[in-house]
Amino acid sequence: MTETPNSENEPSEIGLHFQLDDDLYEALVEALEGERAMALALYEESITDEGDEKPSLEARVLFDLDLHLENNLLLVLYGTSVFPDLDSDPLHGWQQTGKILQTLIAEGLWLDEIAATAEDELVLILSRNHKPQLYMIVSGWSIEEWERLPGEQ
Repeated sequence: MTETPNSENEPSEIGLHFQLDDDLYEALVEALEGERAMALALYEESITDEGDEKPSLEARVLFDLDLHLENNLLLVLYGTSVFPDLDSDPLHGWQQTGKILQTLIAEGLWLDEIAATAEDELVLILSRNHKPQLYMIVSGWSIEEWERLPGEQ
């Protein structure tokens, strides 16, 4: 994967981004909407951690994660907060959030919609039967292709 996008924003060529503009939005919608989530890797640390001031695993609310989609695209997400609905606080705790995400993915979860916050941050709406299950607000992201799911040889 290249680190900078080409002018056509091909999904496998989208580099690291922090804001969602109209061109990226259209490329992401075309490449990702409607794809099933196949696997997830949730990291104990986040790129948003500052020096020695990182939160405990139990207090963590910003996560870095890899979301593997059925079309062999990998969403690498940085500084991601995860909400069960629009009116709740974000999920917290590395272990608790990981269990919730893994359970929902195992039961069937699709990237149903791509949206943006007022600050042009990426929002991923993950659903089952077109009923939102999770909202992810993403500070930074890139897209890569995957060959194997986590845990596969």
